[in-house]
Amino acid sequence: MPVATRRFIYGVLATLGFALMVPFLVSMRRFQSALLATDRTDIGTMLEPATASFAQGSTLLFLVGLVLSSGFLYLAFSTGHPRAWRPRENGTPRCARCSAEVRFGLPRCPACDQQLAW
Repeated sequence: MPVATRRFIYGVLATLGFALMVPFLVSMRRFQSALLATDRTDIGTMLEPATASFAQGSTLLFLVGLVLSSGFLYLAFSTGHPRAWRPRENGTPRCARCSAEVRFGLPRCPACDQQLAW
């Protein structure tokens, strides 16, 4: 699968995660207005389940959206960047991927074109 296609799919799934966070943000405005309407000195009414019941369902949805969007954003940004491999140096240096001999300091393996980190 091409890198651009994978990045597009990961971007769409990250957007879905952001969309899952919207109901929580909308219900928080409602929750804040309900808190402002109550007496601020009486903590019992502020913690009453009837006041916060509409926020419970959207909180879980917000957390799922947060995990989904952050995970797929990481995948979208990190896809397509080749990781460098450290060559094996027992005796003569060899590529860790294909075990071909490489000269010291080469940026890429001559056999498999893998990026090397010295």
